[in-house]
Amino acid sequence: MKINPLREAAGQGVIELVQWAVAQEFSDIPANTLQKTVMVIADDLAAMLSAENEPQVAAAHAKLTDIGTGRTASLFRHDRPQLSPLQAALGNALSASWNELDEGYRKAVCHAGLYTLPVLLAIAESENISTADVIRASTLAYEVTARFARTWRFRELKIHPHALFNAVGTTAAIGFLRRLPAGLMVSALSNASTLGVVGPYNQAIHGALIRNAWAAAGIVNGFQAIEWAEAGIVGLPETPHDVYFETLGSEVHIEDLTSELGTDWAVASGYHKINACCQYAHSAIEAVQEILSVHPLLMGGERIARIQIQTHRLGMTLDNYRPVTTLGAKFSLPHALAASLVYGHGGAEAFDTPSVADARVARLRDLVEMQQVAEELPWPHDRPAFVTLLDANGRSYSANCLSARGGPDKPFSDEELWGKIDGLSRASAPGLCTALQSLHARCSDNSNGQAFAQPWCDLVDQFFSPAASTVKP
Repeated sequence: MKINPLREAAGQGVIELVQWAVAQEFSDIPANTLQKTVMVIADDLAAMLSAENEPQVAAAHAKLTDIGTGRTASLFRHDRPQLSPLQAALGNALSASWNELDEGYRKAVCHAGLYTLPVLLAIAESENISTADVIRASTLAYEVTARFARTWRFRELKIHPHALFNAVGTTAAIGFLRRLPAGLMVSALSNASTLGVVGPYNQAIHGALIRNAWAAAGIVNGFQAIEWAEAGIVGLPETPHDVYFETLGSEVHIEDLTSELGTDWAVASGYHKINACCQYAHSAIEAVQEILSVHPLLMGGERIARIQIQTHRLGMTLDNYRPVTTLGAKFSLPHALAASLVYGHGGAEAFDTPSVADARVARLRDLVEMQQVAEELPWPHDRPAFVTLLDANGRSYSANCLSARGGPDKPFSDEELWGKIDGLSRASAPGLCTALQSLHARCSDNSNGQAFAQPWCDLVDQFFSPAASTVKP
């Protein structure tokens, strides 16, 4: 068989990445990286809680609780049902994906927190694992999942990353939490790379709600990837390359598997959302808000006759002018522009069920003219929006946003993020924000992990304790 140097390099890169990762301890991770991991955990838990009353989520959760077994892991909703780790992870992954308020990774199309945290936190609660080990495993699972997505990037979005990388994230999460040896981790991750599901990206654009289940769908396969590897049923270190590049036709950047390990932590390049929609539309919303801040009489959109936008390649995929579900609205650039004009923001109200049927929003959606920018800009300005509004008298109002807030180049303040997290979580888990703020603050004071010896399950108890919400960090 002819030697393929690129394939061999990919296999060696996977081995080196995993060998490095399993050797890392909590004390090896910089304090600011630990803090970022805690913020990602808090953000994704708040996203889970934000969706508990969505009718489809509530119905799916009810089915899980009806058949619930094990009773050792929490389903994150106000009544905190206790389920098996697998069942809790399935329910929490579904809700975390639902409102498009979970954290994402900015350097590739990937939501590494979504793919790793639901199963990781469920197992940690069930098995009495320390908070230090939870943060360590979360950081490393995010690292490996994000580096897979960076190494094998897809210029054309055919398979949604929630479907493609879900099993990899689950496998990384379980493996690092349970401290599996490097050889077994390589085999399990290679298995997982073959076990993604065929989730077409366009299902999000069309508003097919099954898209919101893809992160959960990978959880069972992630468990199996490890169990099969333990039984000697394994892929190869080169298998991820065979899947993503040889079979699916990705770009390939092998150096991203191992470059700057321990200095360029992937979790530090995560982004957070205030707008409850696909991140590709955030720059457009910010441009509209800038226009409204200067011309407040345009608020509501009654005066608008045309809406013109030049945006990036990924933004151009959000071309559904007539969404019929909330997911379709969240993946519709015309809806994002129209709703931010009507409501003045891109929060949950701008993408909920009433907004989809709002006659004011529907009229404005039909006025949107989309055009791709003539030249792609380099990161972090690779997702820009240039927006022009024209009124009935022909007057124009323009603004642009080269990079939406929330990413590493324009981060939200900690105060803004804790405000978001508290707003989404307080009604159901009144102690969550305070408990995780305290954990976040302690990251800068701890070098050996002793301050984090508390079992994760005790911290979860604090999340749901009304008294804990009054404790200051």
